[in-house]
Amino acid sequence: MNDSNAGLREFREQMIGNVYAHAAKEFHKQVFDGIFERVANQGKPVRPRGLLISEVENFTYELPPYVRFQNYKCRKLNVAYTKKEVLWYIKGDKFDASICQHAKMWGEIINKDGSINSNYGQYIFHTNQFDNVVMTLTKDKDSRRASMVILDREHLFADTKDVPCTYALNFRIRDNAVNMSVHMRSQDAIYGMGNDAPAFSIIHEMVFNALKRAYPDVKYGTYFHVADSFHVYEKHFGMLSKIVSGNEYELVECPPISGPDEVEFLRALKFDKVPEEYAFVNWLLS
Repeated sequence: MNDSNAGLREFREQMIGNVYAHAAKEFHKQVFDGIFERVANQGKPVRPRGLLISEVENFTYELPPYVRFQNYKCRKLNVAYTKKEVLWYIKGDKFDASICQHAKMWGEIINKDGSINSNYGQYIFHTNQFDNVVMTLTKDKDSRRASMVILDREHLFADTKDVPCTYALNFRIRDNAVNMSVHMRSQDAIYGMGNDAPAFSIIHEMVFNALKRAYPDVKYGTYFHVADSFHVYEKHFGMLSKIVSGNEYELVECPPISGPDEVEFLRALKFDKVPEEYAFVNWLLS
């Protein structure tokens, strides 16, 4: 009888888990479906640098907490690469060209001195902007000054192919939730957003957790995104059509960051022995 009850409990837990996973999958899919439907319906043809794109100007979207992976079957999201890019940002070394082994596009835009301007980590972590955001909001919970600036005039005047697409990130605590706004001059809706959204969302989650020291009951808020030019390249028009026609979507299971201690551990980059309770770091390194 006990074995039977145990088997029934296991079956029920599995069924509840399956229902939850299906609901989460549908929720994530609906968020990204809405973004791509707007692009498909509102896009206009433009040819920057002679390349045909379908563009929507001044495009905005919102991502709820933990909604970050644009994982359509036709898109073939490379989660392993996404993890490497996030770690590369956290290391924040503009001369670290190891990312070129995982995505050839980085090798095509590397500067003559070997630096890569679009390693956002160099601005976020190595210029103390991350710590300044946390300090600013700790001193003034309602502050509007908690920003991380990325694009600089030197990028625009330099002889380089690598001009960062992101202006800045801003963080606010409103209704006891840590919200983030990302402002970009340009974002490719397919491969650009596919990698940007997870990276920015994880940085958002890191700030949220770091602020738990000052505000233990603070909540993880909304990620607001603004792109001056949100676009799809001609070579991806077919992929966009598949997505808006109902392409299959798979949920990426990413554990949450447990708290400020895990953020500090992650930023220290000493991964010889990762505590089991740091599920996010273990996921990121797997």
